[in-house]
Amino acid sequence: MMLGVVDACFLIDWSRYRRRELLASLFEAILVHEEVLAQLRSPSAVDFASRLLARGALRLYPWSTAEEELYVQLRDEVALDPRIPSLERPDLLCLVIARRTGAVLLTENLGVLRVVQFHPAYSRVTAWTALEVLEQMVYRGLIEVGSVEEFLNIISEYCEDAKHVFSSRRMKDVTGRVRAWLGR
Repeated sequence: MMLGVVDACFLIDWSRYRRRELLASLFEAILVHEEVLAQLRSPSAVDFASRLLARGALRLYPWSTAEEELYVQLRDEVALDPRIPSLERPDLLCLVIARRTGAVLLTENLGVLRVVQFHPAYSRVTAWTALEVLEQMVYRGLIEVGSVEEFLNIISEYCEDAKHVFSSRRMKDVTGRVRAWLGR
């Protein structure tokens, strides 16, 4: 099984999803920095994170001086790249944790995704949005679908619950992969 690292945007959105409890089944553990937890305000997100912490599925990441140095370096480099929108400290901390541990970064933040896309030292970080998480849940049998239409229904459920919209380009990409997987 794999490790995950979660940011606040992802936790907030995922906490509204009716199948939210499946997230813990996808990962051996999900790492979180205490500053990410401090960003949670909505009762559903706080409750969800608390339940995951109590079960041991969500674990506080032990931050070190070496990681703080990586954060400062990343912050300074990101500030100089016009392709990357401004990011808050907790978002950058998640990137550092993902890079250091090899964990999958769970995020909905475009800036974080741009760092993974454009920053050479972070290009090996795997970042998943809820769309890729749902896709992986299908591949691993956590959510069973027999057709692309059933998969699209799962995505519609998520979008309805989380009040989230995925781009048509990304939807086309993921449905193509799921279609190929179903046809194997």
